[in-house]
Amino acid sequence: MWHFFADYPWFTLFIVIAAGSLLGMVRFGPVKLGAAGVLFVGLLLGALDPDIGPAVPAGLSVLGLALYVYTVGLDAGPAFFRELRPQLAVMAGAVASLVVTALAVGLLGSTVLGIDGPYLAGGYAGIGTTTPGLAAAQAASSDPARPATGYAIGYPLAVVLTILFVAAIAAVRNWPGRRDPGTGLPRELVTRTVDVTRSLHWAEVPGVVDGRLLASVHRPVGGSPRVARDLDALAPGDQVVLVGGPEAVAAGTAALGTEAATHLLDRRDVVDYRRILLTNPDLAARTVAELGLGDRYGAKATRVRRADQDLLAHDDLLLQLDDRVRVAMPRERTADVTGYLGDTEAKVSEVSAVSMGIGLAAGFLIGIPELTVGSTVLSLGTAAGPLVMAMVLGRLRRTGPLVWVLPTRANLTLRQIGLLLFLACVGLTSGYAFRREAFSLFGLELLAVLLVGAVLSYTLMVLVGRLLGQSRPRTMGLLAGYVGNPAIAAYANSRASDSRVNTGYATLFALAILVKIVCIQLIVGL
Repeated sequence: MWHFFADYPWFTLFIVIAAGSLLGMVRFGPVKLGAAGVLFVGLLLGALDPDIGPAVPAGLSVLGLALYVYTVGLDAGPAFFRELRPQLAVMAGAVASLVVTALAVGLLGSTVLGIDGPYLAGGYAGIGTTTPGLAAAQAASSDPARPATGYAIGYPLAVVLTILFVAAIAAVRNWPGRRDPGTGLPRELVTRTVDVTRSLHWAEVPGVVDGRLLASVHRPVGGSPRVARDLDALAPGDQVVLVGGPEAVAAGTAALGTEAATHLLDRRDVVDYRRILLTNPDLAARTVAELGLGDRYGAKATRVRRADQDLLAHDDLLLQLDDRVRVAMPRERTADVTGYLGDTEAKVSEVSAVSMGIGLAAGFLIGIPELTVGSTVLSLGTAAGPLVMAMVLGRLRRTGPLVWVLPTRANLTLRQIGLLLFLACVGLTSGYAFRREAFSLFGLELLAVLLVGAVLSYTLMVLVGRLLGQSRPRTMGLLAGYVGNPAIAAYANSRASDSRVNTGYATLFALAILVKIVCIQLIVGL
C-alpha cells in the first residue's frame, strides 16, 4: 500500500509540503512549528516504507537549500556588516558560546555515551534550528539519515526551551543595559499638524538634527500649503506637518506650539501625498537623498513602508525594490513622481536571472575549496558558500547595472519555496532511519545530550548579553538570532515592544549560521 508514495515521488513531495505546512500552522501553546512541520510530516511518511526515501528526485534538496540560504544572505548581509563594529564584542561572545556548546555536545555524546558524530552534528544543528547546518552535516556524513535523526530530535526541544528562556528574560525587571541605551528608531510613525505659536529655526526643534523628526508640508502664515523642503525659520501663525515616532512628534509639537484642530494633509488641492511602489530598477539600492525628488519635482519622501515596518525616510536610508515610499509633492507633479519611482505591481515579483545566476554560481564556486584538519574536511560547501556570497552581495546591493538585492516579496517567496523543498526532501529520505533510531534507548540518550547542550548554549548567550551591558529587549533578539529561528523572534517581539529586538536578531542570525556550519563539520568527525 505504502509503495504508492515511492512510485509517484512528485505527488509525495507536494503532499508532504501541503500537510506539513498545515501542521506548522497549529499552535501548541506559544509554539508553532512553522516550516519545520514539513520536516516532521516528511519523516512520518518516509518511515512507512524503505523505498520512499530513495525515490525522491536527486539534487532537489540542494536546489532548495541554495535558494533558501542565498535569499537569507541577501537580506541579512547589510545588517551583519552594519553591526560588525559596534557589536563586535557581542559577536565574539556568541561565537565562543557556540564553540563551547559544540565541544560539550561532542565530548559528552561521543566520549561518555559513545554516540556517533553524525547524530551529534545533526542534533547540534537541531538545537540551533539551523537548516543549512543540517545540510552541512549530511554532506559531511556517509549516511545523511543520521544527522536528520539528530536534527528532528533537537529541533522541537530548541523551540520550546528558547521560548522559555525569552519569557524568563522578559520577566526580569532589574536589567539595566548600561551600554545599550536604545536605537532611537520608533516602532510606529505618526503624522500631526502643528499650529506654530513661537518663532523658531527648524534645526532647533528637538529630533530634527538627529533625524528622528521630519516635516512633510508647511503652510506659512497667510500663504498656501507647500512641500516642506529646506525649512528654515518658522513664525507664529505657520502650520507644519510633523512626521516621526510618537515621542519625537510630541516633543516637536511642544517646542513649536500646539496641535492644530484640522489636519493640513486633508487639503490636497495644492500638495498631494501618496504611497508609491518603488519598482524602477535604476533606483534600487539608492538612498532617499539620491532619488533627488526635491530637485527634480519639488517633492519630498517622508516614510518608507518595507514589509510590515514603517521607516522614517531620512536622507541616508537605503531603498530597495518593493518599498512603498510615501511622498509629498505638488499636485501637478504627481504623475511625474509616480512614473519616476515605477509604481508597477507586476514588477514586485520579478527576479533578475542574470544577477541571481551569477550570485549563486559564485556562491557554489567558493564552496568548493576544502581544508583538511586532522581527519575532518572543512569547506563552505553548498550550505555556506551561497550564504557568504549573498551576504557580500547584499552589502554591495548593486554593481554598475547589476542589482544584487531582490524585491522583498520575491525574496520571501523564493526563501519559502527553497526551505519547503529542502525540508520535504530531508524528511522523506531520512524517515525510515528516524523510525528505527529515534524511539529507542539510543534516542533518549541523544535527547539527554541535546538537552544539556541546549541549556548550556542558551544560558551562555544570555550571560554574554547581560555581562556586555546589552538591554533586555536586545538580549531577547540576540538569543533569537543566535538560535536562528524567526518564530522565536516573533515571540520576543510580542513580549517587548522595542526595535532592539529585531536589530539584535539581525546582528547574530547570519553569523551564527556560519559558525554552526564549521562546528558541525568538526563534530561529524568525532
